[in-house]
Amino acid sequence: GHPAVAEIFASAGFDWICVDMEHGAMDLVTMTNLFRTIDAYDCTPLVRIPLNDPIWIHRSLDAGAKAIMIPMINSAEEAERAVSEAKYPPRGRRGFGYSRACMHGMKFYDYIESANEEIAVILQIEHKDAIENLEEIVEVDGIDGLFIGPMDLTGSMGVTGKLDDPAVVAALNKFKKVAASKNITIGTQVVRPDAESVKKTLAEGYRFLALGLDNVFLDESSKQVLKFAGR
Repeated sequence: GHPAVAEIFASAGFDWICVDMEHGAMDLVTMTNLFRTIDAYDCTPLVRIPLNDPIWIHRSLDAGAKAIMIPMINSAEEAERAVSEAKYPPRGRRGFGYSRACMHGMKFYDYIESANEEIAVILQIEHKDAIENLEEIVEVDGIDGLFIGPMDLTGSMGVTGKLDDPAVVAALNKFKKVAASKNITIGTQVVRPDAESVKKTLAEGYRFLALGLDNVFLDESSKQVLKFAGR
């Protein structure tokens, strides 16, 4: 939750940086300042909000998120609610107002005329119910991407952590097949990325990759340099 971390990642060349409000410990002011930092580079500020809630959607977008990831979408009704709250009328129900996103009103009309097309709405599929309802979910207009949560999916299926369980493998295959049928980009997280894991994930058809986490990078690099020092 510090701008220095966002500066390091943004200047490294990532296409986007996720400000994680679901599992992170940041408040709205910190989130907004991270967006400011990321915006200073050729990088997209993405936010993952805690839940499918109109207040979180509206406030995150007003703060300047250019992509929004909404967790635990399990039905077409939930998908429609998420997309509608992220879009201005006539497509949705997002309220108009002066905010950082429109440069506090100075670019109000330019922003509201382009926001529906330019802001990416990404839904997280991470429960067995979502897999069961996936054909209906992808029919919702305005979905720009689907992000699979394999660990939560295994938990909902009663096989926590068993990613090679046949039922889990079948669910992941269905996820990829249904998304491809609607030409929807799919994403996942490579928690501890290395050459092999990234190559494997790309080969599986994922194109929207969350590569690591700040705490993972700190953990792995710290242990590596200690090995160099003989510790």
